[in-house]
Amino acid sequence: MTNIVVVGLGEMGASLAKILTAQSDNYVVGVDMSEQSLRYALENHLVSATNSRLRDVASQADVIILATPVTSIEKSMQQLATMSLKKSVIITDTGSTKRDIMAVAEQVLTPMNMKFIGGHAMAGTHQSGVTFANENLYRHMTYFLVPSSISESSQLQTVLQPLAAKFMTIDVARHDALMATISDVPHIVAFSLMNAATTQLGPSTMFGQYVAGGFKDTTRIAASEPKLWADVLLSNKEAVLASQTQLRKQLDLFAQAIENNDDDALIALISSARESRENL
Repeated sequence: MTNIVVVGLGEMGASLAKILTAQSDNYVVGVDMSEQSLRYALENHLVSATNSRLRDVASQADVIILATPVTSIEKSMQQLATMSLKKSVIITDTGSTKRDIMAVAEQVLTPMNMKFIGGHAMAGTHQSGVTFANENLYRHMTYFLVPSSISESSQLQTVLQPLAAKFMTIDVARHDALMATISDVPHIVAFSLMNAATTQLGPSTMFGQYVAGGFKDTTRIAASEPKLWADVLLSNKEAVLASQTQLRKQLDLFAQAIENNDDDALIALISSARESRENL
């Protein structure tokens, strides 16, 4: 029997718990501050048991999965460093940025000889909460694993095999630069476009009936959870700012072409983007 503790029963954590609980040789404990979330998880068989305090269940865990916002993950690691845990316990997380998390792990967990492996799946939606638990959320999705100085990624893959994800080992710098461009800045674009539209046109209730697929597709992720994304953007600050600089350059190129009535430049810019999108 593998004792697994999942901290944070939002969409990502609840989905993990549901998938792992379905395996008869796992005993999954869900930890969350919300009594309502804990009750829902237990009543809907997403977990084997629940608790509102990590400290109460950590000592018996073989695997601890921290599935909360980045700043909360860091606090949990600091707490775990003060607890009496199994020598063989594996600690991992689901944070979408890794630099700060891995730094904290090396600082507080490595001296305690605790095994930590960074994790981040390219899964999830703009929805949040335990009610969006989905047993297929991770299926065929890339799941990045970032080993620490005292733990190899292969130690975690066996436990997470039921997710049917595509596991890939990656280093911290590469991961965070990649996420800044393909995840973080797209969210900023969605937030900015939505805010620009309401600034120019008024409340979305005033123009929502007129929007078509392009606007809806581009702003879908603007419905994401604010605190989570504030944490993500601040924890990946350098890479996000660098990616934003590249985006501004592209926007400037479009602005210059439009201002100069430069049809050829616009066609070239759009054609380049179209070709890249078709090859995506």
